[in-house]
Amino acid sequence: MGVGGVDAGQDERLDALMAAVVSMSTELDVGTVLQRLVAAGCRLTGARYGALGVLGPHGDLQQFVHLGMDAGTVERIGHLPSGRGVLGHLMSSPHVLRLHDLTAHPSSVGFPPHHPPMHTFLGVPVRARGGVFGNLYLTDKAGDADFTARDEQIAVALAAAAGVAVDHARVFHRTRQHELWLETAAACTATLTSGVPRDEAVAAVLARVRRSAGAPVAHLYRDDNMPEALSGDLTGRGPVLREVPAGSLPGWGPAAWVLALPLRSGDRWLGALALFWPAHRETTPHVDLPSVAGFGEQVALALDVADAQSDRARLAVLEERERIARDLHDMVIQRLFAIGLDVQGAAQDAVRPDVADRLEHAVGELDETIKDIRSTIFRLGSRGGSPGTGLRHRIDAEVVGARRVLGFLPRLRTDGITATVPDAVGEDAVAVVREALANVARHARAHEVVVRIDVGRDLLVEVQDDGVGMPDAATPSGLTNLEDRAVRRGGTLQLVAPPGGGTLLRWSVPLT
Repeated sequence: MGVGGVDAGQDERLDALMAAVVSMSTELDVGTVLQRLVAAGCRLTGARYGALGVLGPHGDLQQFVHLGMDAGTVERIGHLPSGRGVLGHLMSSPHVLRLHDLTAHPSSVGFPPHHPPMHTFLGVPVRARGGVFGNLYLTDKAGDADFTARDEQIAVALAAAAGVAVDHARVFHRTRQHELWLETAAACTATLTSGVPRDEAVAAVLARVRRSAGAPVAHLYRDDNMPEALSGDLTGRGPVLREVPAGSLPGWGPAAWVLALPLRSGDRWLGALALFWPAHRETTPHVDLPSVAGFGEQVALALDVADAQSDRARLAVLEERERIARDLHDMVIQRLFAIGLDVQGAAQDAVRPDVADRLEHAVGELDETIKDIRSTIFRLGSRGGSPGTGLRHRIDAEVVGARRVLGFLPRLRTDGITATVPDAVGEDAVAVVREALANVARHARAHEVVVRIDVGRDLLVEVQDDGVGMPDAATPSGLTNLEDRAVRRGGTLQLVAPPGGGTLLRWSVPLT
């Protein structure tokens, strides 16, 4: 009868063990598997308290799942175990450990304040894929009895089954994480390249990344606002997850877990993405770093494409502004100026004084209209939108100023986007036009001058007149200065005698 009773009890424990194994093996969430493992261990061995410590990549205690202590006790204790004492002994020596009184073990360091007393102890390593995943801890067997060899067998069998279940759950988790970050990368790429304003796109990307990672805070840093605490983590190409002390990050006071992800497109550095979690969490953030690394590569490429789109849009606006300015100058102003000359001539020939006055007034109105159009051209051609600073404005001012010494107004032709010319190169171009027009006034005895500005891979400045040409023996110091300006920038200066007569000065420097 007694034997039958023992057999019946063993059968019940075996059935309970099989039920626990099945329960764990059908679960694909790692956290749930761990909780079921601890609960089954307590139930099958009669332990009052149970816990499972998950080891981190460096052998430290990364996660601690516990059962048996109420929430109030846990709160009073404060920090959960960090891997010292008997727990640390099991972490460094992963073998089954069964004790009558764990406080008597040589590695024991005692309990923190408010911790309930514990005596009998059974510790079993949990292995997954040949390595130790963590340790199952069971304490205080019911009735103040010691844990038996049978309890040890059950705990070892339970831990073995749990190791397989944990491995399956971890593979599923990594697969799901990979899919999640692929979906996140696709959504963020679509947002960044959709053409919406950059600030709105970045805000949407950060919100999506926070949801995917389960992080309370996310930031996109560029070079101008990179925290010093993170700069050392961004020298490589892969993400870095670590804990930083309180006060290390602007806008985030307490200690934190930080995932720092450098963003590079090829060799081009674009910035860094950082995710923050409170450091007082019971576990480190569960983030699949290889999947996050792939996500970072996709986002960096999307940022690069978005930058290129923004540059193209800005270039298109500049091209349109240049076209409008060129049309206003080359067609409208020239026609108005010609009409003004005709009206001025008619006013001089007018017999009636009132007609002459009206014609002179019309000439004055045309001059004012030309000034207004020029101001509009200057605003269109300047980078900042303010008149008086752009290359087109400064060249035009030189052309208009030359009218006093030439006796007529030179024509100005422009092609390309003058707003893209660097300021230092623009200074040289203005000097070239000024000196060339002065030479025409001194030597050419010309009746017509054309100034051409062409912006492409090179900046080309041409000043052509219909005068008598430069004397063969002339070596003006001004031209030497212009040649020096060209050579210093890797360019050239040429003086050409066109077939129809006159002189063509061609000054060219590379822009790329």
